[in-house]
Parts: sequence; C-alpha cells; structure tokens
Amino acid sequence: MWNPTREGPHDTSPAPRRVRSLAAAALFAALFASSAVARAEPLGAGAATEPPSPPPAPTLSVASSPPATPAHPLESGTCGTAGLERVAEAARRGTVRITTHTNWGAGFLVDDTHVVTHVSVVGRPFKLRVHARDNLSIDAKVVFIDAFERIAILELDAPIPGKALELATSAPVIGSEVVAIAVPVDFGTREERFPTHRRGVVSDRDDDLLSTDALLGTNHTGGPLLDCQGHVVGIVVPSPSGVAVGQAPMGHAVPVGRIREARESVGKKPYQSKPGIVLGFATTFAGQFERGRGFIGGTIGIPMLFAEQWEFLPRFSAFVQVPAKGDIHLPLGRTDTLRLVGDVRIGYRIPLVSSPATVSLVPSIGAGWNWDFTKEKTYNLQLDDPTCMNQTTACSFRMVENEQESRTQTGAVFVGLGVHVHAMTFGYELRVLPSPDVKFIHQLSLGISTF
Repeated sequence: MWNPTREGPHDTSPAPRRVRSLAAAALFAALFASSAVARAEPLGAGAATEPPSPPPAPTLSVASSPPATPAHPLESGTCGTAGLERVAEAARRGTVRITTHTNWGAGFLVDDTHVVTHVSVVGRPFKLRVHARDNLSIDAKVVFIDAFERIAILELDAPIPGKALELATSAPVIGSEVVAIAVPVDFGTREERFPTHRRGVVSDRDDDLLSTDALLGTNHTGGPLLDCQGHVVGIVVPSPSGVAVGQAPMGHAVPVGRIREARESVGKKPYQSKPGIVLGFATTFAGQFERGRGFIGGTIGIPMLFAEQWEFLPRFSAFVQVPAKGDIHLPLGRTDTLRLVGDVRIGYRIPLVSSPATVSLVPSIGAGWNWDFTKEKTYNLQLDDPTCMNQTTACSFRMVENEQESRTQTGAVFVGLGVHVHAMTFGYELRVLPSPDVKFIHQLSLGISTF
C-alpha cells in the first residue's frame, strides 16, 4: 500500500519507470529510421569503404539546340562592331562618285588629287566630274590606264585634302571578311545612308583577281573593297551580265598589288587619250500632225557623240497616214499616204542632273529629205445595164474602183528640243517643207537610246 511519506528524491515507483522506457524506445526508433534513410540507395560492394563524395559544383544550363547560324556569310559579323565602324569611317572620307554625260560609277581617293576607279566607269571620252561629300564637285581627267585596261587613275583639277584611303600592305587571305563600298543613289544628300556596303568572304585570290561570295551590283563598280581595318584591298570590277541557275553569286576585284603598280606608273609615261566618235543606237515611236492629217510611225538612227557634248544623229523614219473619220458619201474614196523621211540632226547636250539617271536637255537643228508616196482609191457605183431605167426590170449596180498613185519629194529643215532621262528620250520637232507649197509638220516622239 502506497505511503506518501516514503516518496523521496530516488523514487522507484512503476509510473516514472514506464516514462523513461518510452523515451528510450523513441530515441532508438529515431536512430534506426535515420540509418534506414542513409541506406535507402543501394551501394556497390566496395562503396562502404569509400568516404562520401562532396556535392557536385553548380553547372549552367545549356539550351538543347544551338543558336541559329547566319544563312549567308554576309551576316557573319567577323569584322565586329569596331571593324565595321572603321570601314564606314574610311568609306565616308574617301569614296567618291564619278559621272560623265553618259555614265556613272564609284571611285576612291588615294591622295589629295588622284582618284582610282575601274576603266568601265570612264571608258567614254567625255568630260569627267568627281563628286565628294559635302556637295563638292570637281572636274577631272584620265592620266593613267593600266595595260590590262582595268584600272583608271584620274587627276583632279583641285585637291580634296584629308580624305584619301590607305592601301593595304598585302591582299587578304582566303576566308577573311571584306566589305565592298557602293555609291548610293542619293549620294551627298542622305548622310545616314552612306556608306552603302555589301559584306562577304574572300573565296579565291591570285595576283590578278580577288573573288568574294558577295553579290555586287553596278553601283559597286569602281568602288573600293576594304578589309576590317578600313584599308583598300581591291577595286570592284563590273558584275557579269548573268548568273547561271544554281551558280553561287560571286563578286570580283582587282587586288591591291595591281593598284600600287598603277599608282607608281602615273607620270612616267604621258597618257594619250583615245580620240574618236562614240557610236550608239536610238529608236523612237513618233507621230506627225499636218493640216488636219495625222501620221504615226517610228525612227531608227545611229547617234554619234563627239567633243564632249555634241551629238550628230543620222536617222531614217517611216510614217503612215491615220484614216480620218468622216461622213460616208458618194463617190466613196480613200487616200493612203506613206511618208519616208531621211535626215540628220545636230544637237548639244546640256546636263541638268548628274545622277545615276542622268537628265539632259538637247536643243537641235537639222535638215533632210521627205518622200511621200500617195495612193488614192475612189469607189463609184455603176449600173450594169444603163437601159434598165427604161424597162420594167430591176437595175443592178456594181462597185468600180479607180486607183491613182503619186510621188512627191521635197527638202525639209527642222528645229527640235529633246529631254534625255538616262536611256529614255522625249522630243518635239517643228519641220518645215518649203515646196511645192509650204507645210508645217509637228512631230512628237518617245524612244530609247544607248546614251
């Protein structure tokens, strides 16, 4: 029987002993559970003797697919931002546009007074103009053309200081990136659009030619091919007339070594310009109006340019009369006229705009000869039997055709005014035929010309 007086500091009653037993069992269970968790992943035979490995270092996640590669080497960007900035700065300083009355193209300054370009840009013997930045325009003349007739060097009438491009010390290696500079249409007016460029990779090279995978246009011809440092490594040559189906586009340039040779040859031998007349081809659709009659026809001719701005044009024309609409009356009649014209014209080209679409005003005078071949047909009704009117039988009629031909020829003089917009021509002429009676013929024309 329990006696409260016997309870002391060392109590051995059953209740406290049960509490201590439960606490010990809970501690054992916790230790057993942690050991089971540690052994949850099976280990190899020798794993128990190895120390635990340290946790792996954190790694960066990588995209499952690589970034898309550029579709064309032109966008490869191997020059980098700094390289392209150097190319743009060099192009702004040294690229120029070259114009004649019939052609245009690009070029670049190699010193204050000399410009290098391709021969095709200045291949015609006309007055040259070099257009630089800041609306600067200077006359120039050809002082050197190399033996291969690819490189032309021009001498300026006035210097352009501080804008020359530096020539590279050697040609670029295959696989290096280059930038071809072109002359934009709005050269000198839109600073933010310059330079117009096309990037590519050198695909082949030798002492006479560089090849790049960049497709270059006509506005690149004569312009510089620059490396990523802004140094000239070549002159762009004209693009081929066509590219075969399946053939990769290709641009070409004369390497810098040939440019150095040409530059060193300037002044050693006097350059003799090739005199002569430049032949072209012209055709027009024209209409003539004279005394209420209208004619339509066309002309073909061979224009000849000489002395820079003079044009001599022999031509041949043919016109047919347009039938006039009128009341039908008897006797019925129709007149057909064929007009053949041969003449020569002398004009003077006055340039209005020097741009890729060159605009010129051409006043002209001329003289020639007119041949008119006229066929007149008259249709009359005629009774088959004149006595039928006195008889009770019906009268019958038939149409009788009367034909008459005539030929006339006379001299002619004329004055005219034309507008040339690149290959298109628009013209008006007043022709005077003094005999057999004075006639004034107005002629309007629309056509094309090779210059």
